[in-house]
Amino acid sequence: MRDQRGMTYLELALVAALLVILAGLAIPYVHHRMQAVKELQLRRALAEMRSAIDRYHDAAQLGEIEPWDLAWNMYPKDLQMLVDGVAVKTAADQPAQKTKFLRKIPVDPTTGLAEWSCRGYNDDKDTRNDSCDDLYDVFSTSSDLSADGSTYYRDW
Repeated sequence: MRDQRGMTYLELALVAALLVILAGLAIPYVHHRMQAVKELQLRRALAEMRSAIDRYHDAAQLGEIEPWDLAWNMYPKDLQMLVDGVAVKTAADQPAQKTKFLRKIPVDPTTGLAEWSCRGYNDDKDTRNDSCDDLYDVFSTSSDLSADGSTYYRDW
């Protein structure tokens, strides 16, 4: 009977050790998987905002949106303008209708904040600002490296 109890404790210790080893192997996989999900969410958020900027610009080029400033380059003032909406007049005989190009400002999954850096139409291509005079492009404010290890999220 004593031999059986000794063997049970040994089996319990082996099972516990095996679980620790398996957990140690699973943690890096889960971390990598979570980072991949955040990167996908970031790509989608950037694509959504850039698409909204492009739709606004297309409507402005067609003359459907009135300039909001004398130095207007047919781009929105900021992301909030895309959320709040602007008066869009699709035909001369129709009244202007308020159109929202973006439902809400998305949260950056890498920072957890709905804050983005931007570049204005007349800015240098490497410029990243907290606010822009005319919103041409948006970027993450994160200074973290992506999973590939060679690019930063702020450069996407």
